[in-house]
Amino acid sequence: MIIDRKKFDLAMAKKCINLKELKDLAHISNSTITKVLAGKIPLQPKTLGKIAKALEVEPIELIQDED
Repeated sequence: MIIDRKKFDLAMAKKCINLKELKDLAHISNSTITKVLAGKIPLQPKTLGKIAKALEVEPIELIQDED
């Protein structure tokens, strides 16, 4: 799975938070979030769940569509 950066940024804007605040809300390291967003490490379901929960969206709303 890959996070859709545009969808991710929109969810962050809707929640009015930055990456540091997301890191604290999701209980994920800054390194993990940065690497996932850069595509350097695969997005694990648990990590996606934590991010989605912190942003108050469904996980499907954050991942790229598979066309």
